[in-house]
Amino acid sequence: MRTQDPAQYLLLGVGGMGMAPLACWMSRAGYSVTGYDACLQEGVRRHLLASGVELQDFVFPEHLSRFTTVVYSSAIRPGHPLLDAAHAAGMECLRRGEMLARLAADYKLIAVVGSHGKTTTTGMIAYGIQRCGISANYLMGGLFADDSLGPSHYAASSRWMVAEIDESDGTIEGFVPEHTLVLNLDWDHADRYKHADQLEATFRELTHRTRQKVFLPAGLALDGLDESKVARFPSAAGAQFNQANASAAWAILRCLMEECPPRQAKDLNQQALANFPGVVRRQGVLYDANGLTLVEDYAHHPTEIEALIQNLRARADGRQLLVVFQPHRYSRTRQFKQDFAAILSQSDGCYLLPVYAAHEGVIESGELKDLVDAFDDFQPTVLEFGLSGIQQVIQAARAKPTMLAFVGAGDIEDFADAGAALLREPLCMDAACLDFLRHRLSSNAIVKTKEPLANKTTMRIGGAARLYAEPAGLADLQQLLKMTTLFGLDYFCLGRGSNLLVADAGYDGLVIRFTASLWRKSEPLGPGQIWAAAGVRLKEICGLAAKAGMAGFEFLEGIPGSVGGALRMNAGAMGSWMFDVVERVQFLDERGNYQDWPKERFHFGYRQVLEISRGIALGAVLKSAEVEQEACIRNRIDSYSTTRKESQPRGPSAGCIFKNPAGSYAGKLIDEFGLKGLQVGAAEVSDVHGNFIVNLGGATAADVIELIRRIRAKVKVESGYDLEPEVLLLGASWSEVLQEGGEDV
Repeated sequence: MRTQDPAQYLLLGVGGMGMAPLACWMSRAGYSVTGYDACLQEGVRRHLLASGVELQDFVFPEHLSRFTTVVYSSAIRPGHPLLDAAHAAGMECLRRGEMLARLAADYKLIAVVGSHGKTTTTGMIAYGIQRCGISANYLMGGLFADDSLGPSHYAASSRWMVAEIDESDGTIEGFVPEHTLVLNLDWDHADRYKHADQLEATFRELTHRTRQKVFLPAGLALDGLDESKVARFPSAAGAQFNQANASAAWAILRCLMEECPPRQAKDLNQQALANFPGVVRRQGVLYDANGLTLVEDYAHHPTEIEALIQNLRARADGRQLLVVFQPHRYSRTRQFKQDFAAILSQSDGCYLLPVYAAHEGVIESGELKDLVDAFDDFQPTVLEFGLSGIQQVIQAARAKPTMLAFVGAGDIEDFADAGAALLREPLCMDAACLDFLRHRLSSNAIVKTKEPLANKTTMRIGGAARLYAEPAGLADLQQLLKMTTLFGLDYFCLGRGSNLLVADAGYDGLVIRFTASLWRKSEPLGPGQIWAAAGVRLKEICGLAAKAGMAGFEFLEGIPGSVGGALRMNAGAMGSWMFDVVERVQFLDERGNYQDWPKERFHFGYRQVLEISRGIALGAVLKSAEVEQEACIRNRIDSYSTTRKESQPRGPSAGCIFKNPAGSYAGKLIDEFGLKGLQVGAAEVSDVHGNFIVNLGGATAADVIELIRRIRAKVKVESGYDLEPEVLLLGASWSEVLQEGGEDV
């Protein structure tokens, strides 16, 4: 059924497991949908694009005028710049559940609800719909484990819709189903439901709003429910946990086959659901060899974890059962810490990761130490979320035949994937890194090992990077950073390679370079505003600004760098600095979180911006209030360009080598003490500008460093000034190599 809705929808947090199927279904149904997510996974991105959802790596408040309605996930909290701007502009803003309820109002909705098993059960129903040829819409909250089953949504020309409904944020109150399937009822989401009876009341009210049947498992009662509306299905538990889901799914499939019979009857019965391949992150096997089986599961409630442990114990066939658990949210940890401890003690060994906060702040009595204290005679092991933690678990799992389970609803899936990669590539850490990234990066991303860096710098000097990557978008960048965290690697973002000296031995980490088309985009945003991504050349900004009649950017013309590096170091020339023209900066902070800050929040000074130096600059909104004729601006650009060409050497260099000391100029001191023309190997102090060292052809980093040592020693003796290097040294540290007798690099 195609919609006639003229609205333009922007979905924030579109990569979430609830948001992505919603966006895909809406697009398939004919709605105009644009999606944005700062942490989009590659598999989800492919599904969104295949469904016709337009994806944007960057969306700013200035773009909101293109849309009529903003739909946002529960992960988007007040304070998010786009959500706040949408509210301030008076736009219609709907939570994910509110949008789904609005859509479902036009259909005969079969609502799948419960504390556990919603995604698996909805997936089973969707699987049956496919197998039986039933014409019905469906929206899951996860992905099929088997890609051949297609996406987790289906838009059909049918009045029937099957969707799992989330109770965690209260949007469940907006649904009026035709039929409701209640799987179970366990107290959860203590941040919203302070007592178990509040959650039960929410489910009970939904069943009262249900127009026809309420499907309940045997043994579950809801007070005040008209029994004439109730249809019962068999329940099971423990090792038969998924059989309960299958019974529930089969009850709905029989109902659908009665309501909208398939055009051609197919052989489908409850036993056929045993072939259901499952849903991603539900008892998925990541590795199985040499007596070691590694599985992951989304379980994060005591009931789920207990059922999982019983199931895995049966599958372990006498092997030891080790469990790595990541608590999900401080509120849930506080609520269930005693239950978690009792249930996890049923394993042969329990390892705990720090609490995954989701959107919560730290809550008293809900931290990891509180969970550890809840264990009695059983002693859990606390792990670091990184390489040492992964290796500690793998070592224990290899000691004897083992079933190893990674359990939780946070980012433990990344931890588990890294462990599986190390098991598959035990002899080579770099190969394990590549294995981890194999299905996580887009097809346009580039990853290499031992990539030469000299030709990527303006000085044409240096060795290779241990790992090298060119991310095609923000999602790729996020995955690369996850890899560095989990495998204990340093990383460096390389722009155009100016102001940089690479050690001859290269760099023992990951070098990230922003060469893809996304990172070279720039566009006018509004009056006097330009947005430029990290890989845009500063020279290009001058041309764009001149064309728009925006003065004040001319000083950037001769700086041989890109926006990312200029933001990181507050690059300057001709008496002006990068942050003179900055309005806002988009960056990843030191924890990898996306931020969009006004310049007033940054601490910037001479050749450094503190917050960006600890993270990664992604782009910036640049602004100038000066309006001038294009011809006048271009004349000034040409003048600056001429001055720079006349005062700086033309050979390969890194730019200014030393910072200007207080009260003087490095170039002036070098000139005064007769150091112009001094050579070491093929490195020479420029005779045009004393603060430049030029590569005459074949110079090494060792040549340049020795030349720097001699310059510093001479200037110190003659003037007392300690010249500090301004150029960055990659692969070594200046403090070490400049010590008297320090080793060459």
